[in-house]
Amino acid sequence: MPTKHSNFRSTFLVKKLFSKSNFYRIKIPNPLSNPQAILLFEKSSQIMKREVILLLMFVFFYTNINAQMGTTIGQQTDPVTVAEINTYLAASKKVTATAGNKLNGENLANLTTNVQPSVYCYNNAVNTYGDKPVDLFTDIHSLSQLDNLVTLKNDIEIVIIKIDNAAQLNTTINLALLSNFKKVKYIYIVSSVTTTSNAIAAMITNYNEKYSVFYKIDKGDNQ
Repeated sequence: MPTKHSNFRSTFLVKKLFSKSNFYRIKIPNPLSNPQAILLFEKSSQIMKREVILLLMFVFFYTNINAQMGTTIGQQTDPVTVAEINTYLAASKKVTATAGNKLNGENLANLTTNVQPSVYCYNNAVNTYGDKPVDLFTDIHSLSQLDNLVTLKNDIEIVIIKIDNAAQLNTTINLALLSNFKKVKYIYIVSSVTTTSNAIAAMITNYNEKYSVFYKIDKGDNQ
């Protein structure tokens, strides 16, 4: 049976153990001082680093893909509409044609059937007839040099491109090359070989809706 003296001694020891002066002498185990804890911490850090790197790589990849898609979408142009010129001119003369189509048809017919001041640029050689040419006749091979070769650009309204053979139907007609011909409204392809509006449309790149594209199959004089 505990005596009064033993109870007093126990109480004294408890108070001493948890006294303020003794509290700071008690060493609280530090998990980081434990080699196993340090190893576990390092492993966790490595895993976190890998996850962060993977996350950054994913974000970079996703951003890059979006940018490429955005660029591709930005480069896409409106669908190219190509009309057979005689069909278009016949339709523009009908009573049901709108006033705009009639006027456009008359202007197009004037440019393509009547003698006009013109520039001829074939095989990179230029001949000009008239002071303010409105017609520009050229071929597939000279397209890339038109901007440099043709000096009288300001009044050109129509570019007439000659196609001589089936192989040329596999080339492209880059309308961006005509950007300095400010008044050009019509692109007219005259082919000496059988083709279709879809085939001509497939040749057009950098299409701009300000252009109207026409074609004709002419196996005779090749215009």
